[in-house]
Amino acid sequence: MSSNTRLQYLATAVALAALAACGGGGGGGSNPSTPTATPSTTPTTAPTTAPTTTPTTSPTTPGTSKFTQSQTWTFDLPASGDVCYDFDAGAQTADCTGSVWDVKVVGAGRTASLFTNSGPSGTGQGAALGTPFTYTWDQLLTYTDATKDATGVSVPGVAWIADKASSVFSGNNAIQSAAFEYGVDGGHQLSPNFRTFLLTSNSASTDITGAAGTVYALQMTGYYGSPTGTTSGWPSFRFVNTANPSQVFSSPNGGVNATNGWVYYNLASNSVSSESGTWHIAFNRYSVKLNGGASGSGTVAGFLSKTPAGFYAANGSPIEAKFSSTSNLTDTLPDLTGSQTGPTAVNKWVKDTIGSQLAPTYTGVYPAALNYGWFSYAPTASAIPGLGQHQLKANEQAATLVRSGAGNSYARMHLTNISYAPANPAYNGQQTWTIKFDVQAAP
Repeated sequence: MSSNTRLQYLATAVALAALAACGGGGGGGSNPSTPTATPSTTPTTAPTTAPTTTPTTSPTTPGTSKFTQSQTWTFDLPASGDVCYDFDAGAQTADCTGSVWDVKVVGAGRTASLFTNSGPSGTGQGAALGTPFTYTWDQLLTYTDATKDATGVSVPGVAWIADKASSVFSGNNAIQSAAFEYGVDGGHQLSPNFRTFLLTSNSASTDITGAAGTVYALQMTGYYGSPTGTTSGWPSFRFVNTANPSQVFSSPNGGVNATNGWVYYNLASNSVSSESGTWHIAFNRYSVKLNGGASGSGTVAGFLSKTPAGFYAANGSPIEAKFSSTSNLTDTLPDLTGSQTGPTAVNKWVKDTIGSQLAPTYTGVYPAALNYGWFSYAPTASAIPGLGQHQLKANEQAATLVRSGAGNSYARMHLTNISYAPANPAYNGQQTWTIKFDVQAAP
């Protein structure tokens, strides 16, 4: 592995380890935009082409590598629903329930998304190593042990990232948060950016006045019980009902105790609720989810209305002096109580999805090819040579390391091929996928 790639991995791991040591936690991956897929635990009809696996016991790298098995998983992608693979057994599983499976592929017509057996995606202890796709397959072949870096130092547990709920509060910074920044002053603290988020109780309407359903404007104001608090895992916030924006409510007792799992909050009563009760927003340390989409049975969705001036430079980097200002509460209050900018269409409301390190946000700009990590998507017939419109091409060098659902074995993996049925070679024909694994078995 190149030194640059190794340094990039180490920087991520060190930041995550430092954050965990000072009481951080949570975070979240990002789901791809359209086209996309949502994981399901419902068993699907057996694929029309039988899945195949070709395990071997020959070492995949020279020397003392712990990656001692190579496996090939070939399967027909379901038009909708999921298929799962157990690399401990070297076989596709009968369904995607329980903790046995390790990698899930969810089909959605012309495309698919991948997930680990963890968090909202499964009941296992799976995860992916932070920042997938920063290493190529050839670079990962130089690994001899998934649990150690090139110098023999153990990879910190927090560098293995489980699947999480992804919401309007999820971002692309080091802690994957749209509401907090980490280490702005060079330390290990989380600082709020006082962005104003709109939370609607009726995601079928673009109305933000409350005429079609209650809408709240909310700002995160701290992570330590209050802007001047010291106990981590106590997110604080303030909010208004947009129908009466002059009346400002604040989280009681300086914040909510989100140090030991999800805490569900009812904005209407300004009180802690329960998962089975009435709730709008929930907190798990600095992770946030809403009661809608993949996170709940409600119809709550979010929209980023405002980012206050002065917090970020033109290149998007946080400005330390502004984040450390003692007047931020006062300075940003007009953003909360003033007029808001809402979505222009109902599909602009951000509904919670299941985020995974294996399901990254795509890169690229239409009509050029869009890169979804594992594969590239051709939005037009000329976007990718040799492909038709809406077809996919495997990115063979895109790769990552995953932890099993059992939590005690690992594999490096990459997608090597996507083929379309000869009888219908168009984008809506049957897709056959091939994923290759090198497995580090449990001790």
